[in-house]
Amino acid sequence: MANIYFIGLGLSKRFLTNASIDAMRKSDVIYADVYTSISCDITEDLLRQLSGKDVIPGNRDVLENREKEIYKLLDTGKNVGVAVIGDPMIATTHVSLAVGARQRGHTVTVVPGMSVHCYMISKSLLSSYKFGKSVTVAFPALGKVDVTPYKVIKSNRDQGLHTMVYLDLKESGVMTADLALKYLVQMEMEMKQNAISQEDLVIIGERLGCDDERIRSMTISSAMNEKFGKPPHIIIIPARNLYDMELEGLRCLI
Repeated sequence: MANIYFIGLGLSKRFLTNASIDAMRKSDVIYADVYTSISCDITEDLLRQLSGKDVIPGNRDVLENREKEIYKLLDTGKNVGVAVIGDPMIATTHVSLAVGARQRGHTVTVVPGMSVHCYMISKSLLSSYKFGKSVTVAFPALGKVDVTPYKVIKSNRDQGLHTMVYLDLKESGVMTADLALKYLVQMEMEMKQNAISQEDLVIIGERLGCDDERIRSMTISSAMNEKFGKPPHIIIIPARNLYDMELEGLRCLI
């Protein structure tokens, strides 16, 4: 039997925990999840320095389609670490890999890390109890924009809930906040259900956890014309029935 560690790295190296470093050092092989998020200063070289172990880039194909290679390592007695920016089981989920390893009799250990989801909720000053389903704005596929984010925002707003909006990350590029909002406005023009207005206030997070992070509230129309800093970015679409204290909090971010 071997161990597989799902290791949350936090948003930047200052959020690395002793538990995450210890789990990497206990691993014989470390896969670095490189397709679900990026960090300003956590790199594969840093992970090698901290762990003293070989670090393998783990893209979607490796971690989702070639998981048998990981199971084979475990079956030969190798301890495996899967290192993930943020938290390994919040927003980014590796549950399928964990279940497969457990079914083969291996020990599964989850080491939580500071997730972008929890971090952004705290920084937004909005009520954590009023967040609904989260969603990702994806790049168009075959020229077609997926309207799922619009439907989620509409459903959340109908219930008086805030929406955490993640932005697509591909090898070919990282989506920015202004582009994501342009897609949402485009969806509104197609769906016409009043889920998105260009005068709505939104909260934009840039480079969370990094020295140059910024969290600001502005209208969608302003944000679409804003020059944001380097990714990653994240967006909150607040509910329209804000508490008085939430309104005061938003004013602190303007």
